[in-house]
Amino acid sequence: MISKARTTELSYLTFNFVSTVAVTLINKICFDRVKFIYAAQLCNIHFLVTLLGVELLYRANTFQKVDVKLSDPNVIAIILVVGIVNPLNNTSLRLNSIGFYQIFKLLLTPCIVWLEYILDGKTLSHTRAACLIAVCFFVLVSSKADLEFSLYGTVCASLWVPFAATYKVQWGRVKRLYNCSTLALMRAVLPYAILVQAAISPLVDPPGFLQYEWTKDSAFWIGISGIAAFLVNFSGFLVMGNISGLAHVLLGQLKTAIIMIGAAMIFGSRYNFNQLLGAGGAVFSIICYTHFSINQKEVSTLKSVVDKNETNEILPLVQNSKIG
Repeated sequence: MISKARTTELSYLTFNFVSTVAVTLINKICFDRVKFIYAAQLCNIHFLVTLLGVELLYRANTFQKVDVKLSDPNVIAIILVVGIVNPLNNTSLRLNSIGFYQIFKLLLTPCIVWLEYILDGKTLSHTRAACLIAVCFFVLVSSKADLEFSLYGTVCASLWVPFAATYKVQWGRVKRLYNCSTLALMRAVLPYAILVQAAISPLVDPPGFLQYEWTKDSAFWIGISGIAAFLVNFSGFLVMGNISGLAHVLLGQLKTAIIMIGAAMIFGSRYNFNQLLGAGGAVFSIICYTHFSINQKEVSTLKSVVDKNETNEILPLVQNSKIG
């Protein structure tokens, strides 16, 4: 019989899985079906809806607020990165096929590892490094085989990767610096990030936003997109700290597979053998990287526990000899 804790864990995973797949497919519908081609403006809508949802959670005493210092360079950096990374992400989705968009996102892990090495001096084993090299190789294979290749879309996706890696690393740094929850930091950062997004919207979006013809259909899909974006953030908050890292990564790769299948069913996307080979190789390499990372972490933790136990056994003998 499944325990209550395991049931809760599975419900969080399912919630995050469904909301992430939904927001990707719904955003693509906004771009392709209702012709809302303004990626940065769609991000503004996402942030406004998310900010409203976070504020409601705060009013319900779900988390404690945090007061960040706008003079802090770390806070300024995260505001700028959050304001830039999301428009780039949606622009990549608008210009590229869903298959290319999803597989290219797998480059995020190698980029994060490289950034942590540059900023914090963190290193990794030869085995994990080989896995990340394999990820880069297979993403290249899949991207070159994409049937809907777009030069501008590739540029946007390539720019998104380092910005997204910086966002991941810097978000964790600011969280630790202010000792706050994800929701608390979102409440503090999003209002300023919206201003950054609004400022860069003319540089990212094509002209004509004010002339866009709103219909019931477009209002429905864009509104649902905003709600789905909030649910992704909220479900991610629930998932963090409640499941193992490997389970989270496996879930992420399942999302990639389901999104690509959904793209084929809804948008008629087609994949050739090389594209599927590259996608499968990249996903498998990420799973191997996570497996080796968790194993090495467990060995390191076990070693520290053993060392601590040995220290505890020795200390009383030393103390007794002094007393005698």
